[in-house]
Formats: sequence, structure tokens, C-alpha cells
Amino acid sequence: MNRFTDFLKYSYQKAARLKLPFLRYPVSKDGFVAVTAEKMKEFNSIRFHGPKKLACYNPFVNLYFNSRGQAVVCCRNQDTVLGTYPESSIKDIWFGKIADKLRQHLLHNDLTMGCKYCEHQFNTSRFYGLPSMHADYYSSTKVSYPKILEFELSNTCNLQCIMCSGIVSSSIRKNRENLPPLENHYNDEFVNQLKEFLHHAKEIKFYGGEPFLIDTYYKIWDYLLEIKSTAKLHVVTNGTVLNDKVRNYLKNLNFTITVSFDAMNKQLFESIRVGADFDKVKANIEEYNTLLGGKGLSLSFTPMKMNCREVPLVIDYCNTMNATINLSFVENPASMALWTLPSKDLKELEIFYSEYTFNPHSGVNAEYNITAYKQFVSQIGIYYETNKNCEDEFFQNLKTEEESRKILRDVINLALQQNIISESVMTEIIKAVNEVESELSGLEQHIYFGNLAKFLETDGLKSLEKLMLSGFEKNTIIGKLKEFTKMVDIYSKSYSDML
Repeated sequence: MNRFTDFLKYSYQKAARLKLPFLRYPVSKDGFVAVTAEKMKEFNSIRFHGPKKLACYNPFVNLYFNSRGQAVVCCRNQDTVLGTYPESSIKDIWFGKIADKLRQHLLHNDLTMGCKYCEHQFNTSRFYGLPSMHADYYSSTKVSYPKILEFELSNTCNLQCIMCSGIVSSSIRKNRENLPPLENHYNDEFVNQLKEFLHHAKEIKFYGGEPFLIDTYYKIWDYLLEIKSTAKLHVVTNGTVLNDKVRNYLKNLNFTITVSFDAMNKQLFESIRVGADFDKVKANIEEYNTLLGGKGLSLSFTPMKMNCREVPLVIDYCNTMNATINLSFVENPASMALWTLPSKDLKELEIFYSEYTFNPHSGVNAEYNITAYKQFVSQIGIYYETNKNCEDEFFQNLKTEEESRKILRDVINLALQQNIISESVMTEIIKAVNEVESELSGLEQHIYFGNLAKFLETDGLKSLEKLMLSGFEKNTIIGKLKEFTKMVDIYSKSYSDML
């Protein structure tokens, strides 16, 4: 049966491409900035439900409630808030003026009203996993009840993932951030208002926190059981919860599941998903797959510096279960994100990915996974080019060691003339500079002297004066000088639209 379904999916995808050359797209006019026709053609060439005129149909078919009581049309656009519950009713939010304004932007393929995430993905030609793809099946611009409902009603969660925050994890908010619990905006009246919408919904998605720990979701699922709903339900879970009540929902409602899973290595996985047991999560994943009848399972992988070489291994694991991969994109924390890697590391990573040999695989899902992987690797190549240009510009503008030492002598001599420092202090400062340099080599020295020169030209004299007021300490000088051995953030300006 799965092979026959895969064949139908494959045939549909191929046939839908036939209309690609005949589509005409919105252009930039009347103050709207449209996605280019070239990018739309590129995007349309891989859209599962066939080429479309618009880049995104979410504002017409999708309603999303977050844990702050805010309603938006997409998980990646939290800036354009349609309204807030309970200040506004669900009906007033969906049929309101802000929603209409956003719809006008997307009718013109204009991503400037809070859609920075997708704008970045379009610019780097990585389309697999775009939130707009989820709404493509409905692709209507007629405004009626939303076909898709998405809920992130609470941050209740039992894990403290290292790339996460207290906004989506109550455990982090309590233990790492030492903050009080988030206010619960969703009462029984919300569920009552929602019932009218549930009858019209074709897909309903549940996020967290951890969805299987959120009480309001159980009330919604119980109502869906009561009305014998056939809507497609989707849960994004950390995979730690699987009990008899959950099994009953999975058997009697039309569920699919995405499990967050970031490594095939137990120690690495548990260092990322703090509080999770790798073996238990892996066992739960395989039972979820059985309960779903071998279809409707996907794994969501968050590629970061520490686990990026696990990506193909997890895709191989997906392929063994006929599961799909979702490669998430880390904007922040920037220190963990791949886009802040030096170009040398990005090139090595790109080569590693390109040379990886996947285990034998077949089926539409496996084909999707490999294609999504290739786009991910292509994006790494774009980051390499971008960061290489940043580095070239940075090093070209750095002062040399000779220039830096001249600036140092000038600043110290001026401080000596103004009686800010003594000759003995001057000697100690020069010794400290040489001591730090002795631990460096090559490129590190270039960065060190370049950063030192820049500092001396802007703040050197004032900093010396401030230092002497509190008393000269060689260790303090050494500590400050070691800061100059680190390359400053030179990448963010190239990704400013993303941040």
C-alpha cells in the first residue's frame, strides 16, 4: 500500500510541474515588493502540491495562537500579530483589519510584513521546510474559516534544550532563567469559542512546550473524539511522553507526529536535549511509527555547530522508517548557528556533506529527504561565499603588526607626556603586549594586532586614564589584551534581514 501511495505522490508531483512555464507572478508596484519571478520559478519547481502564483497562502487559510495569547498566521512571523486573546475573540482576530492588510501583502508576493525568515530562505534558495509549503494544499485566497489551526498555547515542557528559551520551555524559564511561570491566556471559554472553528478545520497542529503535557490540548482532543473529527492532526513532540492515553488518541484520531531528534549519538543527543533519555526517545519514535501504521512520522533536526555532522546519519535513520526529515534553521543563539562559522569550517562541512554516501533507500519520502538535504548543503555553500567575503574585507582593513606597534608607542608616549602613566608602567604594558603575542601565531597575531590598533585609535588614552585611577594591575591589562585575540562578529551585517 505504501509503495502504491508513493507512486501516486510521485506521479502527481511530476504532472503538476507541467503548468510551471505558464504561470504569471505579481510584480513590485504600488509600494509592494514582490519576490522575483526567478525565485518563484525556483520555488515552484519543488513545491509538492504543484506550482502556485503566490509564495504563501497562510494568511488566507492558517491561524496560529502562541503562548502569549497572540494570534498570527505563521510560526515564523511572530511580528505581525492579528490580535490577542482574550482581549479579542477568535472571530474578530481572524476577520480583522490586520489580517486583511497582511493578506494584501501576500497577494503581491511581498514578504516585508514580518516574513524575514522566508525572505532569507528565498534569498538562499532553500525552500524545503518553508512554512508556506504547509498551506499549499488549500492555496485559496477566499477568506472563510481557517483550514489550518495551529496551537502553541503553553510553554509547559520537561526539557531544557540548549538552543531553547523560557518562552517555549517552562523548565528553562524556572531553572535556567529564574523567572516566574508564563501567564496562561487560554481558558475554557477559548475552547468553547474554538469549537465552531474546529468543525471547519482540515488540519490542526499542536506545538509546545511539550504538547503531550499541555492540559488544554487534551480538552481539544476529547472534543474532536466526541464529534468524530476526521481532520488531520499533527503534533510536534520531544518524544519523551508516550502513555496509554496518548496511544488512545493516536489510534482513534487522524494523527501525524514530528519528533525533535538532533543526533544519532546518545551522549551528543542528551547534551542538546537536556533531560531526555536517548534510548527512551528512540524507542518512542519507533512505537509512534507503529501506531501511525508506518506513515505520518517525521523527525525535526536542528543543525548547529555541535551536531551538524549528524545530519546525514539522522536522514539515514528517517529512511529506514519511511519518515521525512525537517531540517530546522537556527537564527539564534548566533554562537550555535551554522551561519556564524568561519568560511574554512563551512567549506570543510560542505565537502563532508557532499561526500557522504547514504544507505540504499527508496520511496517518495526518501527522495524528498535527499532533495531537502541537497538544498541544505547548497545553503551551506552560500554561507561559505558570504562569510569568505566578510573575512576578506575584515582582514584587508586590519592594521599590520608594525602599524599597530607604532600606534601603541604613540598612545603610550602621549599618556607619558600627560602624566597619566609612569615609565615603569609603560614598560609593563609593552611586556604585556609581547607576552600575549608570544602565545599566538599566524592569523591569530594578525587579528590580535588589528583589534589592538582599532582599540587604541578609539579608546586607548581614555582607557589608560581610567585604569590608572583604579590602580595599575598587569593581570587586568593581560585580560584586556586577550580579548583582542578573538575575531569580532563580522558576519551579522550580512544576515541583518534574518536577525
